[in-house]
This record gives sequence, C-alpha cells and structure tokens, in this order.
Amino acid sequence: MGTATGARDEERIPAPEPRPGARRRRVPPVTAVLFLVTVAMTAAQFAFPAVLRALRRDPGALCSGEWWRALSPLLVQSPGRQALVTVPAVAALGIPAERIYGAWGTLALYLVPAAVGEGLGYVRQPHGAGDSNAVLGPAGGLVAWLFLAAQDKGRPEPPLVRVRVRGAAVPAGAVADDAFRDIHGLPTLTGAFIGTGLLLHRRRA
Repeated sequence: MGTATGARDEERIPAPEPRPGARRRRVPPVTAVLFLVTVAMTAAQFAFPAVLRALRRDPGALCSGEWWRALSPLLVQSPGRQALVTVPAVAALGIPAERIYGAWGTLALYLVPAAVGEGLGYVRQPHGAGDSNAVLGPAGGLVAWLFLAAQDKGRPEPPLVRVRVRGAAVPAGAVADDAFRDIHGLPTLTGAFIGTGLLLHRRRA
C-alpha cells in the first residue's frame, strides 16, 4: 500500500523547469546549416576551381537555363580572400539574429536580402560571387532590433544610446553604398525593413 501511494506521489511531482537561458544557448539550427553549407562550398571552390565557375554570377549562363545561378553565388566567394570575413559573418550575425527572430525570421532575413542583392549584382557586378549580400540581411535586422526592442531587455540607457549611435552608421552607410552603385546597401536596408516588420508584428501580437 505504501509503495502504491509513493508511486502516485512521484507521478504528481512536476518535471523540473529548464534552466533560465538554456534555450537561448543552444546552437540556432538555421544558422548552423547555412554556415556549414557555406563553409563546405567555399572549401570546395579552392579544391576544385570548377565549382566557382559553375556557381558564380554569369548572366549568359543564367539566361541559357542555369537557373541555380540566381542564388548559387552566395555559396562561393570571389575573390577568395573575402571568405576570411564573409564566411565567419554567417555565424557572427546569424546566431544573434536567430535568437531574436527565430528560425523562419532568420531565413527571411537571409534569403530575401540575398535575392535582392543578387538581382542587383547581375545588373551592376554581373560576374562576382559571395555571401555578403545574404549576411547583410541579418545585420540590418539586428539594427532594427537595436532601435525597436533592445530597451525591452533592460539595457542601461546611456550605453544603449552610444551603441545606437554606432548602429545608425549601418543604414547610413547602406544608403551611401547604394548611391555609389555598389550592391550591398540595398540588401542591408531590406534586412532592416524585414526586421522592423517582424518586431512590430510581434509587438501587436
């Protein structure tokens, strides 16, 4: 009888709550996949130069039916030395973005600005490659969070103001970049607009 009563008591004991912050510390899955795929394809281009030729922007090849070239330039880097910055940026910007916006929000921040940048690239830099157009989307999203939601985390106001002043340089630089007909300004602004929309929708919900 005592054993049965003890078993029922154990069944009523609630499961322990997860530690505060445990969810935030896990590896964001979308960023992990994007980073690993980009690393693998960038490494492949150095081992097999044909990979770069097959994936970079090429208007003639795109028009002849090689449809994958619409986004495949994001997977390889030209010039190759830019990989030292642009490939780590997938993780450096993607991890905080995914912890703020979630998996689907991060995909939107990554892919939509990337598509905008690649479309612009085919007009202004038709034979390049690189993931910078994609990582600038999360960068814009982080700037949107900095101005719209960072105060919700209880950040001290004076340091937050200083960080916002520096953060304002990102959209300002994006506007200037587009004025000089580069291809990186519009993806950054697109990411900022997407981030703003996601944050406002969350606030209304």
